[in-house]
Amino acid sequence: TSVGANFTAEDIDSLPVARNPQAIAELSGGLTDNGTVAGQITIGGAFAYDNIFLVNGVDVNDRFFGTANNLFIEDAIEETQVLTGGVSAEYGRFSGGVINAITKSGGNQFSGSFRADLTRPEWRDETPIEKERGIERAGDLAKIYSATLGGPIARDLMWFFLAGRQDESSQNITLPISQFNYTNQVEEPRYEVKLTGNITSNHSLQASYLTYERAQSYGRQGNPLEEE
Repeated sequence: TSVGANFTAEDIDSLPVARNPQAIAELSGGLTDNGTVAGQITIGGAFAYDNIFLVNGVDVNDRFFGTANNLFIEDAIEETQVLTGGVSAEYGRFSGGVINAITKSGGNQFSGSFRADLTRPEWRDETPIEKERGIERAGDLAKIYSATLGGPIARDLMWFFLAGRQDESSQNITLPISQFNYTNQVEEPRYEVKLTGNITSNHSLQASYLTYERAQSYGRQGNPLEEE
């Protein structure tokens, strides 16, 4: 019997937690984020590189950092499945656990959403080190816009789902040892297209396309300046 947990979008929206697969997985038992690299999680004592991150059953692992690539849109995630023990051999290639994010599929009624996340570095209080050295946070207003739309193509037979996310962030960072302070500018659009069709009453066929591009002014921990 598999051990783990399922978290729906309604569950996550009602909790004060981040909505990416790593943060959602931390709500489950049998894992920890007490690792050496930020964003990594450890399941069953295995290395972070021994986990598998999936979106709609497709591997989206970052092969360098043992986390998930940004091939997801938070508002598009319908359910996140976290398997920490007794995992079926069908997944393969891991000794830790499985985190599978399943996106929405649309339905017989049109529905959609729009979300705007706005932040500015100066809205947060400075850390004690920043106060001691008189460092003032700088940076422009960070804007993240997300939108979704789903509905029927042929009622009871085929549905569509569209999602988009545009990130124009300005993140102010103070390095912990040198205390060097800089602003990291990020631009990252993400898009998803998904079609779902009924073959029979018990079988369906899905086709989805996810893409993202990332450009940033500075990179740390070996991150490339541009990713695709």
